[in-house]
Amino acid sequence: MLQKDCRETIEYKDIDMGEIGKMDRRVSFQVVANTKTSGGAPKKTFTHSFYGWCSRQMIGDGSEQYANDRLVSQYRYRYKTHKRDDVDETMRIVDASVTYEILAVNPVGLFIEILVEKVTA
Repeated sequence: MLQKDCRETIEYKDIDMGEIGKMDRRVSFQVVANTKTSGGAPKKTFTHSFYGWCSRQMIGDGSEQYANDRLVSQYRYRYKTHKRDDVDETMRIVDASVTYEILAVNPVGLFIEILVEKVTA
């Protein structure tokens, strides 16, 4: 319940708060910035956009394997944070100096769930 102007009371019983966990992780959200190499070829890089407080839950088993000469990581996590309209799948997040690709963004009430996978070289 929230009291507004000492006269009106607003109830939030119909808003789904969900299980958000502890929002104890400060992560950096990064956006794509296209640059050029010294030879003039286009290069995809990422730059910091904003910070956000999130909770994190591991959903992968942590195993890694090679597929088509590429290291595939099963380090997948589900982050939850306050709802923002500017978060999408083209972005990356950095948590404790580890970079993750955003695979999906799902709105859940007043929050968003972000499915991520660890970026491997």
